[in-house]
Amino acid sequence: MILNLPTHKDFEDVSKQCLTQAFNLLYKVYDNYSEYDDDTVRAEVSIEQVWQHNSGTIRTSLILLHQGIETYMKSAICKTTPLLLIEKTRADWPTLPSRADKEFDSLYTISGEALLTTFCAVSEKKISEEFIDFIETVRQKRNEAIHGASKISIGVKELLDHILNAYTWCFGKDAWFLETRNFNYENPLFGYYDWDIEYADAYRHLDFALDILGKKKLNKYLKTEILGRAYFCPVCKRTIDGDFGYLESKWAFIKPNKPESTNIHCINCDAEFNVIRKDCIGEKCKGNVIHDYEGEETCLTCFEYQENE
Repeated sequence: MILNLPTHKDFEDVSKQCLTQAFNLLYKVYDNYSEYDDDTVRAEVSIEQVWQHNSGTIRTSLILLHQGIETYMKSAICKTTPLLLIEKTRADWPTLPSRADKEFDSLYTISGEALLTTFCAVSEKKISEEFIDFIETVRQKRNEAIHGASKISIGVKELLDHILNAYTWCFGKDAWFLETRNFNYENPLFGYYDWDIEYADAYRHLDFALDILGKKKLNKYLKTEILGRAYFCPVCKRTIDGDFGYLESKWAFIKPNKPESTNIHCINCDAEFNVIRKDCIGEKCKGNVIHDYEGEETCLTCFEYQENE
């Protein structure tokens, strides 16, 4: 008998963990560099030099990306039956009464082309040639990272794009941000410094992805359209400014993006707010999205208080 057969959820969780760590490895390098808020340091040490020094981190991130994709395929196969993952022929399975029981984890499982073809045979999603090509690209880059003695040919921008693409294809838009954010929320130490600040601080992941990929590429991996004008979130802005410093990032967008819309959605805190469409009183501000916070109107473009006329 084969004991402790895995469920699709078991592999799905591992897949998300691999993709999250692939993202976090790159983010931490970027974030550590960003902490050096000194023009002298920035002038003498470029981010390209830092990435070059962390080539081993890039290599590890790539390996985790490949593992995340493979475990997702195993998850999809398990929805039919995990027995399809066993590499042995059925005649060799430990299922007859005369044979000793074995744990599923002790058995050899399929990989590579056998895994891919089985995944395509049972997947509930329609598999496109584009996705097959994507998997093959990642596989080749991963082999290069593991077996190659020379430098890997993938850059940070391409790698991050692959990570977000894998997340989106496997789990849908926004999944990459929600999972990386939830990973921090589930940390046993989360909230001991300041719950509100730590919750709002997830915007750093968005800033990182935007800086590396650019708005057009990042837009493919988010449900909210970000190609339009961005605004301050009235909650995130007040939280960060009040106790932590000054928030420059804008991750709130008009929803839908039309001149008459009176609703704004913040990707960072996933909250929606009603806004007033009228011109900001600031001479240099051309904003026309105003938020009423307990009777205090604030422009979400410049975040200046709108004094009553």
